[in-house]
Amino acid sequence: MIELVLVLLLVSILSLFILPRLFDLTVFDAHGYFDSLDAALGFARREAIASECPVSVSLSGTGYALDQAPACTTGSFSQPVVNPASGQAYTGILPSGISQSTSPLTQEILFNSSGMSAAQETVTITGGGFSGILTIESGTGLVTHSP
Repeated sequence: MIELVLVLLLVSILSLFILPRLFDLTVFDAHGYFDSLDAALGFARREAIASECPVSVSLSGTGYALDQAPACTTGSFSQPVVNPASGQAYTGILPSGISQSTSPLTQEILFNSSGMSAAQETVTITGGGFSGILTIESGTGLVTHSP
């Protein structure tokens, strides 16, 4: 009987610490957003090459958006790039509790018509114990990530 009471006491104490972690989805949201941004950067590079028009990836405190210039080579980047999966503008919303930062501090990553980026950019996504880094290589525009 004493052993049963001890086991129940131990299980109840562990459940106080483990159960809240099971229902915290912040780490999954962070990883999902990280993967989404990784795919968007790769798509922006491929879209720039395929369309021979530069593509801008705008980063903000609310997420990201892919845009092109209406005249392809001139003007501001105001025409949304269409996501082929949804038929809507290619955007991503930053989940609550997740943050993104860039180095150097920039709000726009530009892929030219050859898919190249002028400078190396680093985007860090953190939240819920997750931390991931996306690196856009200068010259090639290749997007690498860790983890």
